[in-house]
Amino acid sequence: MSGGINLGIKEKTAEHLARLALFCFLAFLPMIWQSQYALGLLTLMAVYGILLIGLDATVGYLGQVNLAQAALFGLGAYGTALAIQSGLPFSLALLAGVMAALLPGAALALPSLRLDGPQFALSTLSFASLAVIVLNESESITNGALGISVPRPLFFSMELDARRFYWFCLIVLSAVWWASGLLFKSRIGLAIEALRDSPTATDALGIGSLKHKAVAFAWGSSLAGFAGGLHVMNFGYLQPSAFGYDLMVILLLGVVFGGRRNQWGAFTGAAAVTMLPNLLSNRMMFSVFVTLGCLVAFTAPLKALLARRRPAFSESAPAAGMALCFALALFVPNLELWRKGIFALFLFSAVVGLPEGITGALVSEIRNLLRFSPEPLPAATGGISEPAPSDTAPLRTRNISKSFGGVIAVRDISIATEQGEILGLIGPNGSGKTTLINLVTGLYAPDEGSVEISGRRIRQGSLMAASAAGASRTFQNLQPFSSLTALESITVCQRKIDKPAAMALLQIVGLESKARLRCSELSFGDLRFLEIGRALATQPSLLLLDEPAAGMAKPDIARLIELISSIRDYGITILIIEHHQDVITEVCNRVAVMNGGRLIALGTPEEIRRDPLVVEAYLGGEETVPSSGDNHAILSC
Repeated sequence: MSGGINLGIKEKTAEHLARLALFCFLAFLPMIWQSQYALGLLTLMAVYGILLIGLDATVGYLGQVNLAQAALFGLGAYGTALAIQSGLPFSLALLAGVMAALLPGAALALPSLRLDGPQFALSTLSFASLAVIVLNESESITNGALGISVPRPLFFSMELDARRFYWFCLIVLSAVWWASGLLFKSRIGLAIEALRDSPTATDALGIGSLKHKAVAFAWGSSLAGFAGGLHVMNFGYLQPSAFGYDLMVILLLGVVFGGRRNQWGAFTGAAAVTMLPNLLSNRMMFSVFVTLGCLVAFTAPLKALLARRRPAFSESAPAAGMALCFALALFVPNLELWRKGIFALFLFSAVVGLPEGITGALVSEIRNLLRFSPEPLPAATGGISEPAPSDTAPLRTRNISKSFGGVIAVRDISIATEQGEILGLIGPNGSGKTTLINLVTGLYAPDEGSVEISGRRIRQGSLMAASAAGASRTFQNLQPFSSLTALESITVCQRKIDKPAAMALLQIVGLESKARLRCSELSFGDLRFLEIGRALATQPSLLLLDEPAAGMAKPDIARLIELISSIRDYGITILIIEHHQDVITEVCNRVAVMNGGRLIALGTPEEIRRDPLVVEAYLGGEETVPSSGDNHAILSC
């Protein structure tokens, strides 16, 4: 960034210093703000910070609306409370709370993580409702709606008063913040973000989706249980109704309002939702808060009107939501009765108006004002890995067929490739080319026949099995990991993170200068090359390219031809679907032609040009020897 003041320090260092200053300030607050009520709120804020960092693992990083976090928080609280009543010490009581949330969370994860979108949200909502009912009806264990009271146990023979307990929660929050940052910057964390953008690509590249979903959900459930244990030690009293709908909405509001995929956002959201219920009991404070919200919300539509532009929905809707809150602050006698409606309006305004949350908006402004030194990029070493020599065919299909609703997409196709060969796959649109690649890579299961990669028969319909056997691919429709940088997109596909080798692959595909850019900032052509780099990062013996030149300009196509030829020099077998005849004629050793789901010809590019069946399939005529111009037309389709 060219503007702003250059501080001469790295952004990561600045973030560490800001976090240290924050925790020092929070630790010092009880020395000047000695009210027991205020200390209780500060402790609750720290507990909610831990809880929202856990919720952000699924809502932010995984991209799934998890409505079970409030219930898991309650189960953790009851697990800790019952452990304290049975006489367990401090540390074991907290561990009991973690397990009380983690084990039911695992039972929920087994079916739910196979779902996406609304189905996942509904499954977690059902679990949350059932959990509260069980806590309420299990009177012999939980005392039901009457609730239970528990004393705070000794911490290694030391009594923790309110101030010491707050400091303890602050230390735990700091440790959780640090651990969560490490987790989501590791390969596991990058994989969790990648599968949010494209579960299909993560499986096809051998990253895996289900196991990383389970890690995110388990981390979130564990933190919910831990936070629940701290919560019951803070208040000393529990009721099942405290973990119902209101808390569910408050937690979602905290994650969205604070900012997703960011520990700072989770803390900001925790601070906001800790204070919000208390604001409702103080009309003046609530009115001030809503007035400030209105000033922020009305800024964007006013700018649009001054620019003689009609405000967009994302600009006008938050203003309308905050205006309704302002009206409630003025005219409603009892704000507590409108608690759910006010929470819903805040959530709506935050989702529409602040897609990156308060933290995202602040970070964006800070980056406009200040400049930080970027982290140094690793030196490029290594590059494309050569596959081990083998006597078996890199790819062999045996009589595979596939139909969709009675329409036969692929019919009885048998193909075998040689090591280091580039086999082109051409045919009219709808001839079944992409379906064939999807069958080879396990995206589809064949109705008949089998697929062998490097001599290994692939389990039908398993992307991970095809990848483990040595197959890797690109996609006809781009599948970028939009939230990751170009360098992270390569490293997440490696079996073990090796940033110098990842930089070498970026250099090979011509993107080393864009290593720090997110995929959402790259051009269409760059993303095409990045997909090839991702596929090479898996160290494949078989590379499948599905129309890699689609949408590319001529200079990029020439660069692509050179890249594909260099990949072949390493002994990697390539199966390529392409409609550009210059790519096919310049790089392919053999060409397979499909029509109507069948394989109608297989030979060298020159032989294919003169094949009468190919001529008829493309030109619809009966000529046996086409003209030179038609030769090129055949391979350009």
